[in-house]
Amino acid sequence: MNMRSAVRVCLIATLCTLVSACAVGRPIKYYRIEIPALPPAGTATALGVTLQVGRIDSPAIMRDGRILYQVGAHEMGAYEYHRWVDTPDRLVQDSLVRLLRSSGRYQSVDTQRSSGMADYVVRGKIYEFSEIDKPEINSRVSMEIELHDAKSGRTVWSRLYTHEESVAGKEIPDVVESLDKNLRQGLSEIVTGLNQYFADQASTGRIGR
Repeated sequence: MNMRSAVRVCLIATLCTLVSACAVGRPIKYYRIEIPALPPAGTATALGVTLQVGRIDSPAIMRDGRILYQVGAHEMGAYEYHRWVDTPDRLVQDSLVRLLRSSGRYQSVDTQRSSGMADYVVRGKIYEFSEIDKPEINSRVSMEIELHDAKSGRTVWSRLYTHEESVAGKEIPDVVESLDKNLRQGLSEIVTGLNQYFADQASTGRIGR
């Protein structure tokens, strides 16, 4: 090995060492949002309806777990060292199962990962779940949830939720707290709407009690 090659090897080794040191010195932080189950509704009338909560679609950039931010009308970015424990699509799916089960209104509520058929299938899509800088900081949650009749495949109910929630501070935990509040509000409205749909159907005799 000549002197020039030796110098090149040393420079590459030094650069790799520096990159590794930076990576080790900047650990990834993970954040969790857990939507609590609803308190038992003692006056709720149980319906003879089985539900499955199917896939919740989301943009590809949202599915690797990094917390997203938007600058202006078009620019999107992701925080490399700040990530979700559960991706937003899985979080919404699991939260809907938990909230619908705890309402006490249904014979069963499962995901489509479970075996068996259901009377109705809940599906949806998340459009936005991110920090918004404009320049004040907000969180934006936008999602659409649909209810399908499992036998006919027909969409019988849908709800679009889009809302911006202010962020109290400028740190990532502040953004997470705002997204948590925003998502809870959205899921509460969606579950309330689903419950009301089935209550209306039951009152007209279209589904059994």
